[in-house]
Amino acid sequence: MHFGGVLVPPGYTDGLKFADGNPYGVSHVTGPENKNELDDATTAALTHMATRVVTIAEALAK
Repeated sequence: MHFGGVLVPPGYTDGLKFADGNPYGVSHVTGPENKNELDDATTAALTHMATRVVTIAEALAK
C-alpha cells in the first residue's frame, strides 16, 4: 500500500510492453509546444495499463 493506494505497474505482462519499453508505466513526451500526438503503441500501452489496474482492483475488492 502506498498513500492509501496499491501500486500496479504493468511490468512485462504483454508483448506491447517490449515496444513501449517502460515496465513502470506509460510515458509520453509532448514536446515544447504540446503538439506530439499519442501514437498507436502508447495508446495500446495506456489501454493495457488501465485494464490491468481495473483487473487488480476488482480482485482486491472480492
